[in-house]
Formats: sequence, structure tokens, C-alpha cells
Amino acid sequence: MTLHRSFAALGMLILTQCPAPSVAEPPPPVSRKPNVLFILADDQRFDTIHALGNHEVRTPNLDKLVKRGFAFGNVYCQGGMVPAVCTPSRTMLLTGRSLFRIPAPAAKSYDGPMLPTVLNQAGYATLHVGKPGNSFPSAHRAFGKNISIPHRGEQTSQLAADAVIDFLRGHKGEQPFFVYLAPSVPHDPRVAPKEFREMYDPAKLTLSKNFLPRHPFDNGELDVRDEKLAPLPRTPEVMKRQLADYYACISCLDHHVGRILDVLKEAGRLEDTVLVYSSDQGLAVGGRHGLMGKQNLYEHFKSPLILAGPGVPHGNSAALVYLFDLFPTLCELAGVPTPKEAEGANLMPILKGEKSRVREWLFAAYRDCQRMVRDERWKLLWYPKIDRYQLFDLADDPWEVHDLSGRPEQAAHLRAMKERLAEQQRAFGDNRAPSSVRN
Repeated sequence: MTLHRSFAALGMLILTQCPAPSVAEPPPPVSRKPNVLFILADDQRFDTIHALGNHEVRTPNLDKLVKRGFAFGNVYCQGGMVPAVCTPSRTMLLTGRSLFRIPAPAAKSYDGPMLPTVLNQAGYATLHVGKPGNSFPSAHRAFGKNISIPHRGEQTSQLAADAVIDFLRGHKGEQPFFVYLAPSVPHDPRVAPKEFREMYDPAKLTLSKNFLPRHPFDNGELDVRDEKLAPLPRTPEVMKRQLADYYACISCLDHHVGRILDVLKEAGRLEDTVLVYSSDQGLAVGGRHGLMGKQNLYEHFKSPLILAGPGVPHGNSAALVYLFDLFPTLCELAGVPTPKEAEGANLMPILKGEKSRVREWLFAAYRDCQRMVRDERWKLLWYPKIDRYQLFDLADDPWEVHDLSGRPEQAAHLRAMKERLAEQQRAFGDNRAPSSVRN
């Protein structure tokens, strides 16, 4: 194992396996409703931030947030019923609803609570800047101001940041603001300006321990467009080039996040603004398990999550978290009642050090071909179309390399995990029940 890979693996272990949150200091008091800047990247994997253990990617501005804020290491989109997982992910986030209970993303109207409507009613000036497609347009239209920026290649991050900066410079008075910046970066096509491309020499990058030329079996979604972005079999040379482009886009976005933070600081608003950085989901770019996309439920599907600002202490947690947990969490941080329709768990007890977790189990689904359940250590994957299972001990095998489902000594544990999967499916309204719980 290379030195770079050792550091990256160590960073993941620190965040994914610590039993309780680490809180270094109490949060500063909040005297009034804080501003909120919520940045949601597109397809950014959880382990692509330098300060969280990846010493090959350069993210100096996100690193500053990590050093002053709180980082979560086990953050999941609950999955999707369409290949464009971004769509259900963002819909869950903006409505606070779980996967099988969200409104149709293309619905022309939605009467339920949405993050912008809740904050509008609480007196916030609200702004959305981001991609118009593969999201939840009803929520976009509910913002006080909605600026759509389709993917425009290497200019995307700058154009999105410019729109936010213009808003911040023009925002006067005491009214708090909620800015939701959700650009289509580092989603493909992954192109960044030359200065960021030159940061990365593909030959010097390392591939993950779970790199494979091909996925070992048909997971039900091997012909989707994401998997066609690179040829099969995957080769180290091509995968390192893909990884270099991915990192370049992340570094470019990080640069423009820094520009926004500088404007907040100049305006004297940085200290009274809650900063949230996350992504709609991760993906396998770089050939993890022989894959490229987000249409699977391995651990690379996880998102980063960093919070900083008033009411947020410095620390980290390995608690099992859904992205839609941010709905009630942001409501509390903003001093706004959480609508009863929101299904997520408020993460503030973890941030305050009052709890180490908000749930024991976490469930995810992808179309009709994949299901997942995990606890703090064990993870089960089920592929209904071929009735195949994978069982991983994430404490010993965070890269999900060693499938234990066929080992006789794990038979009782496998059965227990199958039963837990069926229980979680019922709880979330998923009618794709396992056919072989009896095995």
C-alpha cells in the first residue's frame, strides 16, 4: 500500500468507525437567526477532501471548514428509482421525505413543506443558484430568487459563484438569508480550467484498494450511461485520468467556495452564517469495484458533510446519516419549527455531544435491482433480480473487498441481516420484499 493510499484509508477509518462524536469545544451562542449558506456539490464522493484523509486532492477552503466545523463520515442519499440519482436525492433533501414517499420530481406543483417555503415563512431572503435539471423544480420556484445555471463546462463553478457573490453584495439590512448553491460540479463532463487540470498528474495518483477491471457480476445496471464514460475493461491509466479530471473539478469548485467565503468575511457576515457543504451522492469514478457511476450502493456512494458556523462545534462523527436529515437540522439551526412531514432525524444532538447516533440502521435502494442495509459495522447488499447477497464487515474491510455471505460461520449473521433489511423496507414503504429471508 502506498503512503498516499495509507493516509486516505486512515482518514476513512477515523470518520467511519469512531463510536462517538468528537467534540472539542462547545458551540458559540446564537443571538438571532443565522444566515445559511448551503452548498451541494454534484456527484462528489465523501473521501475527496484533503482534510478528511485524501492527501492527493487539493481543497484548501473546504479544509478550513473542516478545521473549524463538524464533519460526518457516514452520510447517504437513500438511493433512487431512476438512473439520475441526483433527482430523487435533491428531492428528498428539499422536502425532508424519504425515497418511497417523495413527490414526483417532475410534478408541476407540490403542496407539502419544502426547505425554501419553510424559511421564506420564517422571514429569510432565499436564493437558489444551480442546475435546473435532475433536481426538484417545484422547490426551485419556491425560492425568493431562482437562478438556473445549466452545465457550461469549465465556467460552471465560476458562474454559479458569481451569482451568489452578486446576491451577497446586494443584500443589505438585518434580514437573514438562506442561499442554496447547487451547481452541476464535479458531475460529468468533468472539465476544469487549465490551472486546476495542471494540479494533477494522473501518473502520480493512486487507485483504491477495490479497483477492478470489471464488476464481478451483473448488478442489474451495468449498461447505464455512467458506466459507458470509460471503456471496459477498466485500466489503471484510464481510471487515473478520470480521477485527475474529477479532482480538478473539485479543486475548481473549492476555489470558488473560497471566493464566496471571502465576500462573507468582507461583509462581516461570516461569523453569523451557518455553512453547510455536502453532495447529492458519491460515485465510483476511478474504477471502484470496476464501476464508474452512482447506480450502485457500495460505500463510495456516500457524500461528504461539513457544517460550520454559529451553533456548530468543532468535531466529527461516524453516525449513520441520511441527507434528508439536513431538513430538520437546518430548521433548528435557523430557529424554525420542523414540519411534521419531515422524516429526517435532527442531527443537533450529535453536534452538541448529547448523542452518539440518531439511528441504529440505515437503508438504501436503487431501482428494482439493488437494496442495502447496514449498522455501525455490518453491511448487507441484495440484488433481487439474481437473488444474490454480499455481506461485509466494514470494521475490518472498509473497501468492501471480502464478501462473507458464503461463509458457513456467518450463516446466522447473514440471516439476521436479511431480516433487518426486510424490516427497514417495510418501515420505508418499499414493497420489494426479500424472497429468501428463510435462507
